[in-house]
Amino acid sequence: MVESISLDSLSDHEADGARMAESITKWLDAEWMPQEIHAKMGDSARKSYITARTSGEDEIMSIMMVIAEDLEANWMEEYDKDAFVNAWDIANYVSDYLTKKSGSETCSCSSDIY
Repeated sequence: MVESISLDSLSDHEADGARMAESITKWLDAEWMPQEIHAKMGDSARKSYITARTSGEDEIMSIMMVIAEDLEANWMEEYDKDAFVNAWDIANYVSDYLTKKSGSETCSCSSDIY
């Protein structure tokens, strides 16, 4: 059975969301090339994170799903033309990022976390 990971230790949702958005942008810029769209995707993830956390979500999987669904809902209009990744790539990165920030053990099998 897989245990859920709680983010109870992360309590400043605005600051945590901003750091996460910056991390997403740095990751995508390093992985591909610097693009404005990376900051826009990070900002979308930030807003989704804050919304999820302020409505009581504190498990990584739930937050990851909110972020992926929000990105996916606007993908064709806002991101698809310029992005080299998809909504689920970003959500998976967010999961790895939040796992690391929570202090939980990671598998170290994903991208570098910025």
